[in-house]
Amino acid sequence: MDAGADPRVLALLEAAESVFLAKGYHAATMDEVAKAAGMSKKTVYALIASKTELFAALLAHHQSLLQFPAPEPGWTTKDILVANLLCLARFLLAPSQIAMLRLIMAEYTHSPDFGRIFLRNRVRKAQHKLESCLIGLPLSSRIAPAEAKELSAMLFGMAIGEFHLGALIGFRAPPGRQALEARVRRAVDIFCAGCCRAGT
Repeated sequence: MDAGADPRVLALLEAAESVFLAKGYHAATMDEVAKAAGMSKKTVYALIASKTELFAALLAHHQSLLQFPAPEPGWTTKDILVANLLCLARFLLAPSQIAMLRLIMAEYTHSPDFGRIFLRNRVRKAQHKLESCLIGLPLSSRIAPAEAKELSAMLFGMAIGEFHLGALIGFRAPPGRQALEARVRRAVDIFCAGCCRAGT
């Protein structure tokens, strides 16, 4: 289901997001989604096979908005890590992404499929990007794939985790641009210093 290939698909995804966030995934019906999209139910099912697939397509659409920057000439190892983490942080801390994750958490007990869909469409892309980034950097030339998985999770937690959790549970507003960049840069400094001392 390619949102860029058919304007009806994008309209359907926008309607689905509105209905899911307003009513909850479990309580929402395809009839309500069709009505919000201004489509017949027959047209909706011609575009998507089920509510589960519609939600997966919605997550995939959101994920397509996450575009990591290409390294620029002269960038250092730290520059690359900072750029990727800032891109990921801004994506995850956006109000639309926080709202979607809250929906997933609230609805998980009704549908175990949520965990599978979430991991497939949101978490793994970001994880793989950070892992491949670590493996490919000169600083990390001796990091094995298995180590990169753990190290990328640690770096993510140190740089973004507190901000993300605080925004998710409503404990604190997402940080401003300067505060976010300062935290990410400090986390990268600490991470790189630790890797150097560990001989990795």
